[in-house]
Amino acid sequence: MKNNVPICGEDRILDVWQWCSEAYIQYGRKLTFPAHTDPSKTYQWRYAKAIAQKFEEWDFDEPTAKKFIGIAIERSKILGIMHKGLAALHQKNLLDLCYKILQEECKNNDQDIELIQSTKDWLSVRAQNSELTQILLDRDDPDSFCNLVKWYQASKISDLYLSLSKSCRRAMRAIEETDERTLLPKATALHKVRAKFIEDPTNKKELEKIFGKRLEGTLCQ
Repeated sequence: MKNNVPICGEDRILDVWQWCSEAYIQYGRKLTFPAHTDPSKTYQWRYAKAIAQKFEEWDFDEPTAKKFIGIAIERSKILGIMHKGLAALHQKNLLDLCYKILQEECKNNDQDIELIQSTKDWLSVRAQNSELTQILLDRDDPDSFCNLVKWYQASKISDLYLSLSKSCRRAMRAIEETDERTLLPKATALHKVRAKFIEDPTNKKELEKIFGKRLEGTLCQ
């Protein structure tokens, strides 16, 4: 961290104000400057400037800053102080608390990305030149679980990987009407897991590196 308070230009402060405004709108609240007043002379401006200075101090890029704002607003909602607008983000050391939450989330995301890569590599070894969906549906004998269920129960494949993988989803559809399917997460649960993970731009970029394609609205191979 920098020892001195960062100097933030007006454009940067306005950027932070806009990001906060967009985030608050998603919660049904609108941030506004007092009418007929120079914005830079208002408390709202001071609050936005203080947040911008924190972002400079923490060296946040835009996606990280927006993620932090979302965490801070959600936390202020839990504390019942969201109605106070940007003032709420400066109460009870909320900024520092949310910074710790963000750091923990980033650490968890890094671990998830590493696990996705290792799972992909592990499955690739087992598939070799065969089609992965078929490998997932193969079974040791007629009375045993298919590999997808067996590997999921052995924690070789996570819920997150199931939610991202086209091959896993194809295999799940193939056993949709069987008792085996009940041993795997429901489609609605997997959709929520996937949506939450890829809403983070950093996660999405890392997934595109791993799977070698743009995700868009589709699933990974």
